[in-house]
Amino acid sequence: MHFEIRATDTRLWTWVLLDATQLPVLTSDRTFPSEAQASAAALAFAKLVTRAGRTLTAAPPGGLI
Repeated sequence: MHFEIRATDTRLWTWVLLDATQLPVLTSDRTFPSEAQASAAALAFAKLVTRAGRTLTAAPPGGLI
């Protein structure tokens, strides 16, 4: 999967998460005034998902009972 930054028809920008076949998996629910801001938002979303994935797969503190 990878992100693509796209221009909207109103001179705003958005990000789209695409799968290996280039089909959209997720699209930003907001628009951004610049391509750089849309890119930063996509990066922040990716980091948030990565952190959530690590939290969900981490062993509980103290181990199993």
